[in-house]
Amino acid sequence: LLRVIDRLYRSEWGYRIGDGSCLMREGIARRKLPAFPREIDMTGRLFRIRGLVQGVGFRPFVWRLANELGLTGWVRNDGAGVIAAVSGENWQEFASRLRSEAPRLARIDAIECAPAEVSGEGFVILASESGEVATAIGPDAALCPDCIADLCDPASRRWRYAFTTCTHCGPRYTVSRHIPYDRASTSLAGFPLCAPCAAEYTAPADRRFHAETTCCPDCGPQLSLLDAAGQSLAGDPIAETLRLLRDGRIVAIKGLGGFHLACDARNAAAVAGLRERKQREVKPFAVMGLNAASLSDLAYIGDAESALLHSVAAPVVLCPKGEVELPGIAPG
Repeated sequence: LLRVIDRLYRSEWGYRIGDGSCLMREGIARRKLPAFPREIDMTGRLFRIRGLVQGVGFRPFVWRLANELGLTGWVRNDGAGVIAAVSGENWQEFASRLRSEAPRLARIDAIECAPAEVSGEGFVILASESGEVATAIGPDAALCPDCIADLCDPASRRWRYAFTTCTHCGPRYTVSRHIPYDRASTSLAGFPLCAPCAAEYTAPADRRFHAETTCCPDCGPQLSLLDAAGQSLAGDPIAETLRLLRDGRIVAIKGLGGFHLACDARNAAAVAGLRERKQREVKPFAVMGLNAASLSDLAYIGDAESALLHSVAAPVVLCPKGEVELPGIAPG
């Protein structure tokens, strides 16, 4: 913009000088033009981060990084990704660490940086802005070790709570309704946070800081067990489901992306029944286990397979059969 204005001033209207006056060409009267500074002092920087940067804990990451480096400014989601404005001496280190220390669920495609005027004190996370959508929500992620520890700790508020999650793991794409990614845009919109969860959500040092899907047994969704007619069954849903599986029954577990049909893999009759109902005579079934060690007798799990099983995606992994065979699981 400065170059364009300067060029206009240097054209047929004359030649601009520092005080805003203009020496006009021959035959044109001298006139006074408004002074225009040659350069605006913009000490801040505006960053546009594109890629999979919503629903991955990116705003909390930016908040922590900016505060660590003593920068002021703000960060927010919008339709194109994440935008952050910072002011301070360490903005170049901030720019470098944005990419090198990004959250594990993030994928940065591009970072754009431009000078900007940044006012205010401290660093804050602003409300999201809508707009033309030019970004995406990342896929669901397997539970992180910390959330698994919460699930298994009787002293934890989330002991045995099926919907435990944090900024590092849990559902993303399947619970999102639209972009920008905020709690109000997810399936959790109808579940207001209780006081303890709200405290975690607003605590910068907590891994659930601005975790949009966070909840607990007191404020989040609840499990239920239904019979074939859709009627609720009495008792603890998890304990009753385990009892049904041990009795050789087939249970449909409603997950994030659909229903998972489960049976006891050690029960040959239950496996055969599942094959008959799914009309799959020889296709291998996936076997679920607590961890790789619990499956060591059933399959040979090398370093590559173990890395996949413990990855963020935690996919179904094809492995050679182990010493112990489960009848009917992989008859082909």
